[in-house]
Amino acid sequence: AIYESCYGNVAIATTEKGVCFISFLDTTESIEVDLRRQFPNALICLADNSMQAKALDFINGIVDKETLLPLHVKGTAFQFKVWEALLKIPEGKLTSYGQLAKDINMPKASRAVGTAIGSNPIAYLIPCHRVIQQSGALGGYRWGITRKAALIAKESVLNSNNM
Repeated sequence: AIYESCYGNVAIATTEKGVCFISFLDTTESIEVDLRRQFPNALICLADNSMQAKALDFINGIVDKETLLPLHVKGTAFQFKVWEALLKIPEGKLTSYGQLAKDINMPKASRAVGTAIGSNPIAYLIPCHRVIQQSGALGGYRWGITRKAALIAKESVLNSNNM
């Protein structure tokens, strides 16, 4: 289903096992193409459910960040290693591609780390927006650099308020 979030429209897809896809949208035209590319054999139907509502609440900051949300993602062993490292970055904190490569004990793999980050199927829940270039520049973001800046800014403010 497609929802309005504090970061713009977002598509959230689930399976019986958990959230499998979250994508911020500038238009709704490309969402079915993205879903078909990710899940070529899936039966896709427009419907909302409580798991999607919980994911939306998580994105909007309504739900406690310690709340468990079941995920159902597919990826390579390397992608999972990168995504697990992303989940360890505290809210309001940033790291670089190179540092993340070091964190997974592959210091020369920063380009591959960037590719794994870019293939993250679950926007925000796997916080790829917390990775910036070594220079401090925001770098790229699959869902737009303006949205990445907004995500970082909101987390920074929330983190400073919790000190």
